Amino acid sequence: MLVVRFAAAVVGDERCREQWEADVVGARELGMSPFGVAFGAVRAAVAIPSKGAVVAGIGPLGIALKHAGTSRGRVLAIAVVSALFLLGGLALLFA
Repeated sequence: MLVVRFAAAVVGDERCREQWEADVVGARELGMSPFGVAFGAVRAAVAIPSKGAVVAGIGPLGIALKHAGTSRGRVLAIAVVSALFLLGGLALLFA
């Protein structure tokens, strides 16, 4: 659900979040992967015209939203790369 909330925050539409969360919940009934549906929401967020960033997050999301004037693809790329660096650092810390 966190992936869906992030995608909806990028788009800036509460209705999209509600619909995408319902899609993820109902995915198993249709024989689909909930993860595939959630990442489909991310792909849709890149294609849907943005209403502007409405969430001021911290960490990778906050960094990405500071650059919201750029394309949504770049915003998502910044967030993903930042999250991977954070996870890599944690992995090295506990290795």
